Amino acid sequence: MRRVGLGAIISIVFGCACAPVDEPQLPTASVRSTQFATPPPPVTDPVPSGEQLTALFAASVNYSVREEDRARLFDGPTERNVSLARAWGAQPDPQHIEFTSVEVTGPDTVDASGKGSFGGLDSYSVGPIPFVRFENEWKVSRAFACRVVGAFDGPDACA
Repeated sequence: MRRVGLGAIISIVFGCACAPVDEPQLPTASVRSTQFATPPPPVTDPVPSGEQLTALFAASVNYSVREEDRARLFDGPTERNVSLARAWGAQPDPQHIEFTSVEVTGPDTVDASGKGSFGGLDSYSVGPIPFVRFENEWKVSRAFACRVVGAFDGPDACA
């Protein structure tokens, strides 16, 4: 049996107490970027394409696009469309619509039709959905959007 001296025991016991102590960690904040999706460029063609109206419509219901930018996608003054943009985009799982045909219905109006899809369901026909030319840009028809939103959210979104 080997004897351990008192000095060895003291150095073992207190050696651990003399080890460097970690500095207390300061709390760290997790910082996230507040990036918003960019809205599509203004559509100013004399007659918009189905692809242009698909991008316009998709941005109008996309909550990752800033609310003020979505409000500009409806005809009429932007400040009047903020509550409409909020209600119009407040769909838990919006359908995807791809417009494949555009029909001129008046000097500053077109109707777009195409296919819609929702979740994993089969595609279905959509349209006609009206778009209007306002201040030389094509927009989602405010009157149409207000009728749709009014059926679910009441008239407050379009007041």
